[in-house]
This record gives sequence, C-alpha cells and structure tokens, in this order.
Amino acid sequence: MAVAPGDRGSQGNGPLAGIRVANFGWVWAGPVTGQTLSFMGAEVYKIESRTRIDLTRTLPPFGEGIRDPNRSLSNHACWAGNGSITLNLKKPEALELAKQLVAECDVVIENFGPGVINNMGLGYEELVRAKSDIVMFSMPAAGLYGPLRDVRTYGLSLTSITGLDSLVGYRGGPPIPVENAFSDPYNGIMGAFAVLTALFHRDRTGKGQHIDYSQAEAVMQMVGPAYMDYTLNGRVAGPMGNAHPVAAGAPHGVFPCKGDDRWISVAVMTDEEWRGLVEAMNKPDWATVDTYATAAGRIADADAIHAQLADWTAGFDDRGLADTLQRAGVAAAPVLNVGDLLDDPHY
Repeated sequence: MAVAPGDRGSQGNGPLAGIRVANFGWVWAGPVTGQTLSFMGAEVYKIESRTRIDLTRTLPPFGEGIRDPNRSLSNHACWAGNGSITLNLKKPEALELAKQLVAECDVVIENFGPGVINNMGLGYEELVRAKSDIVMFSMPAAGLYGPLRDVRTYGLSLTSITGLDSLVGYRGGPPIPVENAFSDPYNGIMGAFAVLTALFHRDRTGKGQHIDYSQAEAVMQMVGPAYMDYTLNGRVAGPMGNAHPVAAGAPHGVFPCKGDDRWISVAVMTDEEWRGLVEAMNKPDWATVDTYATAAGRIADADAIHAQLADWTAGFDDRGLADTLQRAGVAAAPVLNVGDLLDDPHY
C-alpha cells in the first residue's frame, strides 16, 4: 500500500494513509468494511442516492428525538469516518462521475445482490477500464456463484441459513435469533481484512483483483465444531443455553449479582482456573468434592455447579466480584449495559 508522501490526503497517519475508497455499500456490512478501513487511515467516500437513501437513515434512535435522515444515530454509527457523495446513478452524467471517482480510488466496496452493480454500469469489467489496478470488494450473501447466489438476506437471514441461530437458546427450546444482526459488523470487519490482503497483493504484483466474499461462508466459521460433529459423529447440535458450545469447560455462564439486573459472566476452562475459583469462594464444601477436580467431572455435573455458583454470586457487587475473580486467575467480567460501558474509564 505504498504511496508517496503528500500524494493524497488521508484520514490520519494510520497504515492506510493515502488509500482512497469508494463505498457503494449500504445498511451495515458494507459500511463497516469502509469504516474499518477509514479507522486505519484510508480516505473513504460513501456513495448514495437521494432517491434511494441508505436504509440506516430511516432507523432509530434519532438525535434529540427528531425523525430525520440526517439525525439517525444508527446511520452515524455505521458511517463514522466516511465522506459523503450523492449520485443518482440512473443518470448517465452521474455514472460518468462515479467512474471518474473510481479512477482516483484504490478500492471499491459493494454489498448488493449478484448482478446489481453490473446493471448499474459499475461492474468489475467496467471499473478496470477506469482504473486498471482497482481492488473491487463484492460481498453478496452467499457469493457470486452457486445455487444460493440470488438469496436475499439481512443479518438475521444469514445467521439462520448458516445454522448459527439453531445453536442459540435454552436446551430443549426453540432457536433464539442472534441479537442485533450480529453477522453484519462481523462480516464488515472480516471484509476489511480481505481488502487488506488484496492491497498487499497489489503492492507485490501491481495487479488489482475482484474479491468474491461470501458473507455466509464467513459466518459458518463460527459453527465449525457443530458441522464437524455432524459429519463425523452424526450428531445434530442444538441450543445449549450459556454452556460452552463444545462442552469444554464448566462453570460457564452468566450469574446474578447484587442490585437490579446486575450480572457477571464466569468461564472456567482449566483445572487451575477451577482451583482459583474455589479459593475465591473460600472452599465451600460443595466445591471441594473429588469429582469436581477434573474438567470431565465438572462438565458432567454442570447444572448443579451453576446453581450453587449463582447462589454465591448473588451476594456480591458485579464489578467488585469480577475484580476478585480476576485476581484469582478466573476469566470473569461484569455484564455491562451501554451506559456502564461508556462510563467505564477504560473506554
């Protein structure tokens, strides 16, 4: 990504200073890809039409409660770090301006369905005429080819078709969709690193490329152990509550603390961590039985351990208890709400 000093402006002095990006993405996944690059110093421009504004502009919450496309806090969160250009790409002169912009860019991002960007007149074959070494990043739901190429999705649809939603919920209960379109920001960040590899390739070879990034395939990485278990053992994984997804440790969950709706997460994966937890609890009789000395014994009786641990944590402040357990070598953290997080001195 070498650029001569002073050749271009940049968002800052990050590793991508001097890299320019035209972002035709919309909603969440595409915007986060550009946003991540901008946080690394790239100069990113959001391209949208006033006749078809980005969906996030219609979403609450709105600044000062005024419902206005420019006051959508969802939109500002998605597009922070981006410049803004409005073009009606149905007009020939706007299309020509878009190509002129691409000629000054290093990267083009789009997350429309397969064929949409081509129909606009901005497919890869067109863009390389404007900029021969352009890196084009396309992120359709299931890739540009194959039986699912035309499937329409939002974040919820992606976690459903990849099997992730089938693993979330309580044992024996129905699936509970992953909250807040989780796959969108995940794919946005993963996508940014796909772009980085293409820029690295361009630095080495002088050649751009068209990245066909399947959002579904990226989300499937989070379900890998369940796929392997079915392939080799014929078992279909299901919801497990807060238990570890591959039963690698216990206790593993979220437990109540003092106060209104205060909670702490505790994850014990090793025998050493278990001994630290037992010490922090002052060695209660229930925790010192021989069967709990090994991970296998704890996993086999996880429900009983969780019930006992919940009784104990309920007597403590969440932050104070988290500090105590951290000092004992246990992975524990208060469950912070948004207000807690933004008031936290670390952030």
